[in-house]
Amino acid sequence: MELNELITAMAIFEECGALEKLDEIGMPPGNAIQWLFGLTSGFYFADGETRQIRQSMLRLALRYYDFVEGNTNLLSFNERTRRISAGKQIEEYLSQGEYYDERETASFYIRHMPKQALRSTDPVHDYFTALLPGAGYRGGNGHLMCQTRLSALSRDPDGVIRFFVDACRDLRVFYAVSGLSLFFYSYASGATAKAYPLFRRFPGLLYEDGTRFGLAIRDRTDTIRDVNWLTAVNDELLSRVGGLDKARAALDEEVILHPYEGGVVFQAGERPVLGDLNKGRVPAAYRAVNDFLKPLRYENWERAYLRAPYDVDKMEYTEWWTRRFDDGER
Repeated sequence: MELNELITAMAIFEECGALEKLDEIGMPPGNAIQWLFGLTSGFYFADGETRQIRQSMLRLALRYYDFVEGNTNLLSFNERTRRISAGKQIEEYLSQGEYYDERETASFYIRHMPKQALRSTDPVHDYFTALLPGAGYRGGNGHLMCQTRLSALSRDPDGVIRFFVDACRDLRVFYAVSGLSLFFYSYASGATAKAYPLFRRFPGLLYEDGTRFGLAIRDRTDTIRDVNWLTAVNDELLSRVGGLDKARAALDEEVILHPYEGGVVFQAGERPVLGDLNKGRVPAAYRAVNDFLKPLRYENWERAYLRAPYDVDKMEYTEWWTRRFDDGER
């Protein structure tokens, strides 16, 4: 499938409300562009060195393993990789050694790996990757990124939302976001620039790069990047935009609020959508959440967040994309 064919298919699925069909659409093996579609969630939090946060992350990894029905069969912890065939192995491996050492930065992921491959550069649907900074870490806050198939929204929509809300609570996030996205093997690859036409046309498409955003905000916990289908802020940030009562008064019934201990999740509609700027369709619920949380948005970009073709002004593109739900930006 060529890129123009992919864009046409996305527009058709968006218009007829059949986005779950994107689940199995991807650029074929051997093509220079390789990606898949699905749901991506990014969580940002402080205190990644504490035992409480690291225990919470371990519990979330075990829960994720069950949620994706054991499809994750590879665990990498601090660059040591091994096969897994049961959730209990995640706990066994992570509970050893330095995982709970506050002085050490811990990073791990679980993902699906083809059984015949020792390593693969193909994008995968099932991927959970966490960064837990140790004391004195200067690279920014903690971050969790996890991916799920679009079919999970049909199979267990409440479970998808509950996992997101519970992760926000357990990790004590200051900001989190979830939405329809492209799964790239690596955000450092050229594929992200090739996707430029998709991001320019479909505003609901999320680009979640925790490393890049983390380096931009460093250790700040008072800002967000953008909104999407699910967006969470903690109580401190919520108070800066008027609090929960103001949110309830300002947002119509299409935006569902999920308060939890420490913050709130804004759900912009029953299901995630892409929108289509070529047809003037900007998701109204996304725009409403954006307008409410806009005062919290990070604006001081020193480096571009998104990659783009060589002839595109990447800073202008970054600013446009983070403001894509604003009036006058469409």
